[in-house]
Amino acid sequence: MARIDKLPCFTVKVNGGSGCLFQPIDDTYSYVLTAKHVENVNNTPLVIRQTVNQNGQLINEALEIIGTPFNHTDINKDASIIKIKKVVDIESLLRDDLYSENRDNYYLCGHPKSRLGDAYSFRENKLTIENRKQFGYIEAELSRPAIHSEIVGQSGGGIIKIEESCFLLAGIQKKMATADLNETLGRIEFMPLSFFDEIIVENRQSLSPLFPPYFGSFERLINDIFPLSGIQIVEQKKTLIQNELKVIARDLCNDFTPNLILDLYKDSLLVSGTEKALLNHKELWVSFLELLSINQLHSENTLTIEGLKNLQKSKKLYFTDSKEWISKLEDIYMSDLSEIEKGGIVIISSANDTKPTTVEIDKDFIGDIIFQNFKRNRL
Repeated sequence: MARIDKLPCFTVKVNGGSGCLFQPIDDTYSYVLTAKHVENVNNTPLVIRQTVNQNGQLINEALEIIGTPFNHTDINKDASIIKIKKVVDIESLLRDDLYSENRDNYYLCGHPKSRLGDAYSFRENKLTIENRKQFGYIEAELSRPAIHSEIVGQSGGGIIKIEESCFLLAGIQKKMATADLNETLGRIEFMPLSFFDEIIVENRQSLSPLFPPYFGSFERLINDIFPLSGIQIVEQKKTLIQNELKVIARDLCNDFTPNLILDLYKDSLLVSGTEKALLNHKELWVSFLELLSINQLHSENTLTIEGLKNLQKSKKLYFTDSKEWISKLEDIYMSDLSEIEKGGIVIISSANDTKPTTVEIDKDFIGDIIFQNFKRNRL
């Protein structure tokens, strides 16, 4: 499946408008993030996901709603969250708080009314994110201008960016920025995810934060660590090694979570130039749990918070979203390597490059690393 073909999987019809699926920390249910004015059309909203399978067959899937929707209490913020029965294939959509300066290549996804006469009504519009507006809304410009009648019905749809191995959700559409008679720029307004964070804070007994389930516990990643693929050993011995490492990992789950580690490391876990939103990426935290487990394999002491702070001096993990980590060498040596002590190890985790490789680097390259870090620290 092409990457852009995945966008309908995150997109739903909500009454006469649209919505975007999202998986929060609590993995017993999922969310539909949408616009309040879309959800308020009916007392009991109807949520339909429409996709086309590999055989070209149209599938209309009615999603089961849990309770009543949660609307933002501020009349100026058009945000709503609908809880639904868990949807299993949406965890690759991660939150994007727009820290990156790159605001291109996002898509407005939805089901416009102009296509409701068609059996398949999904549409995506490529756009560029522009300036912030009153009350915290954000304006974006469609790459190909569209009039109001083309866009109406996409209200509540997601603003999604496609990355190498995941998708980033920047917000939810509210409306066209102006009436057709005033402008023909094809600009829209959308709500950042902070609007939905505020709903969750107001309803913290019923709703959980907009982060992946593994952020709350490493336990959810136990089955993903140490696949040991490509290693030529007897299968029985391989299983024994995996089991021993997973026992160590489970003990670590009692004291550490990605949330806790992120507070300590912040974005120093990312290779220079990597989207900050990828701090939420599953493969980063699978790799970190593997690193912690291997570290404990060679230590008789229980790992503490202070020990965790010192770990990056001897074993520093960096993450990048790339098919070949070797292509990121220049970005790697532009990363902050200042805390690594002499004899320390740099570990590169890549979302797509799963086959370990051995690379020999010319000795002059080390001089470049030292120079670039010295120059960066002086700036």
